[in-house]
Amino acid sequence: MRHDPLFERLWDGTAQMEEWTAAVSHGAITHVADNIITVHTTYFCGSVTAIRTSEGLVLIDTAKPETAKQTLDVIRSWDDSPIHTVIFTHGHIDHTSGITVIDQEADARGLARPRIVAHRNVKRRMERYEASHGYNSIAQSQQFNKPGYIYPIGQRRPDAVYDDTLSLSVGGERIELFHGRGETDDATFVWLPERRVLASGDFVIWVFPNAGNPRKVQRYAADWATALRRMEALAPAVLIPGHGPVVFGEERAAEMLRHGAEALEHLVRETLALLNRGASLDAVLHAVKVPEAYLGKPYLAAKYDDPEFLVRGIYHFYAGWFDGDAAHLKPPRTADLASELAALAGGAEKLAERATHLSEAGNFRLAVQLVEFASAAAPDDRAIQAIRAAVLRKSIENENSLMGKAFLAVYAREAEQRSKG
Repeated sequence: MRHDPLFERLWDGTAQMEEWTAAVSHGAITHVADNIITVHTTYFCGSVTAIRTSEGLVLIDTAKPETAKQTLDVIRSWDDSPIHTVIFTHGHIDHTSGITVIDQEADARGLARPRIVAHRNVKRRMERYEASHGYNSIAQSQQFNKPGYIYPIGQRRPDAVYDDTLSLSVGGERIELFHGRGETDDATFVWLPERRVLASGDFVIWVFPNAGNPRKVQRYAADWATALRRMEALAPAVLIPGHGPVVFGEERAAEMLRHGAEALEHLVRETLALLNRGASLDAVLHAVKVPEAYLGKPYLAAKYDDPEFLVRGIYHFYAGWFDGDAAHLKPPRTADLASELAALAGGAEKLAERATHLSEAGNFRLAVQLVEFASAAAPDDRAIQAIRAAVLRKSIENENSLMGKAFLAVYAREAEQRSKG
């Protein structure tokens, strides 16, 4: 076993991932096996694995724009060979953007740029990001609480693509690629059969699976579980997650893969059981929960995505966009509904006052709904906007997931700005 004391504390839950991020921020190397390393710079940047072969290096992912050069410099401190092949585990920028720095290095050294290998849908993803660039920039700025963020596009496309499986041989190293759907529809996990080393991509990320992102396209909880089961069957001796530290040992790797699959299977099974009885989305959202036995695992903590968001995604995957509430089939404009409710309550300020009371009592779901109605009914009322900001800020304090906090913060900032006129 090669785990250090910090890993052991992460595994038993006495250390937080923020401590690990601080420890690797200089650019840390994990020696995975002979001629294989994984480079880490921060939890929020995907892991980059380098494999030394007689034909040059093979890289699994390339880092994000902010850490790409640092990551390449760390790799170069280990090996200065040309980079022969780059494998994208999927098309998100924290895994693909470093190809620009890698290409620039190859050009400067007068070498051929490395070939890029990925699933066929990576190219389609990159094309979609260009078509929806404005929206994607907005969504990313909200999700990561970075106002004004511009999503980078224009990464080099894959040179070779595959559909279900692909076998590569580079410099005597056998590399098997497997496609699965999970966080994305273009995901790859990488298996080195002679080493029993598995690079999972973002199928494993040291938090609860990110299959319910509120502002992203459909994600695939059931397929994600299937991919994890497929990986578990390989019995890896080393598991390299898409984010977070490397896991050594067949038993721990199997546990991580199995528990992730079981948690997802539970959500899918329970959602479908209610859906097949005609339950509305409202009923499903408030009935289907992840057993605490899973959420208590340090690698399944609901710190990034929220299992409730996954339930919503599962429901819509099987049932479409309509949620089973007749009022939502052709809903009125929110402002019109809010004005009607405000009139019934005796004014928008009454809704805001009630929202404050509910917030103080810890009923944040109702509080946020009522204060948003008050805002929609009286968007220029500074006092109501100040109450709205306070209610939203208090709700943020009660929110566990990073996504929940970030999206609520968007509207809290808006309310604060409106309260000042």
